[in-house]
Amino acid sequence: MKKTYFLLTLLVLLSACRGSGQMSAYDQPDQWESATRKTAFNMGVIHMDKAPGSDVLWLKNSDFSNGTIELDIKGKNNPGASFVGLAFNGKSDKIYDAVYFRPFNFENPEKKTHMVQYIAMPHLDWKRLRDNYPGKYEAEIQTAPKPEDWFHVKLEIEFPYVKVYVNGAEKPALTVEQINISGHGKIGLWVGEGSEGWYKNLRFRETKSMRSVNVLMDVGHKQVFWNDPKSMQIENEKIARVYSMTEALFQTMKEIDGRVDYAYGPIDEQTLKDQKILFDHIPKAQYSEKEVKAIQHFLNSGGRLFLVMDSDYWSNLEETNVNDILAPYGIRFKGAIPDSLPGGHTVASPITMTPLKISYHEARIVEGGTPFCYGDQLGEKYPFGVYKELDGGGKLVIMSEAMTSLYMTSWQGVDDYQCQDFMQAVFGWLSK
Repeated sequence: MKKTYFLLTLLVLLSACRGSGQMSAYDQPDQWESATRKTAFNMGVIHMDKAPGSDVLWLKNSDFSNGTIELDIKGKNNPGASFVGLAFNGKSDKIYDAVYFRPFNFENPEKKTHMVQYIAMPHLDWKRLRDNYPGKYEAEIQTAPKPEDWFHVKLEIEFPYVKVYVNGAEKPALTVEQINISGHGKIGLWVGEGSEGWYKNLRFRETKSMRSVNVLMDVGHKQVFWNDPKSMQIENEKIARVYSMTEALFQTMKEIDGRVDYAYGPIDEQTLKDQKILFDHIPKAQYSEKEVKAIQHFLNSGGRLFLVMDSDYWSNLEETNVNDILAPYGIRFKGAIPDSLPGGHTVASPITMTPLKISYHEARIVEGGTPFCYGDQLGEKYPFGVYKELDGGGKLVIMSEAMTSLYMTSWQGVDDYQCQDFMQAVFGWLSK
């Protein structure tokens, strides 16, 4: 059984480039998705009534990544009961990032460093961030508004950075790196526990990235390890491991200017639209005939696939029919490689220009494609990683051992595996 230990760390995310956009105003009820609490629209002002818990009023059909968001906000001078702000990167009512304000601290010298706050929900709320990273995700507003006055907020977002400006200040009150998975999502008006808030003049100018490599990770087929950490329960014993792997993955993405989204359900042509790479790691469920055809169409149309299996300990070929996906390309997974010693390596190839030392222990035989990964014990007799380029521009990297793509840097006394180098090489080749 393979074991390793990971610490809960923050995600390291990628940068994006600039483009152009237009400003628009959003102050009509039919432009918004209904919130849990009572919401009123009056003469351009949106009011969210106070109620238990936090809530977000989402702007319909919004999908914001980079650019500028501006609006005016007003709360109350109620200590511990006025939290007002803006949510972004929204994936659901529970998964989002937000910047919010505590107006009751605007004139409190003892609480001045707690005026503006960034959070990454559902796991990284203000308390967890303050306890573990004091002073990093909240700050003072140098020229603070009056607690019950309207104040103007501008967010400048250039993924992964967020800068928060208040009332036209030249310097940001708060600058943070997003703790976010994909760097895009819905925009919403946010109100906190027991609070009410007023909002008006919401406008945004989006700057589209033209260079981002879109990576879709399949997590809808009972994948053994990889998951969207924000979709997991905080009590899940795997969550620290998934966060740590995700941090390493986004370091890889930073090198290729990529961003990752997750496929939680069935994969079809619409799901794969606008994606560059499909990353599928140790599935344990069957793919429908429709899904198989959609993935093959994606590849035949120039898409790229990074598919990883492992030995029967984690998933077997009766549980998942990945060989059906690979059949047209002359590649298939077979039985176990008959070796027992840990340790693997790559050979010089279009993917890994120079050989790399990579983690390896127990794998299955891969037939077809061009081999470039081998176990150290039996060498080139049994490849566990192959690649193939298709006539239509599609590319495949197929591996039958999962440790390297879990970013494991040590195993049974060896602690210098080059897994990050390997993953950058694979995603780099697939992205070109």
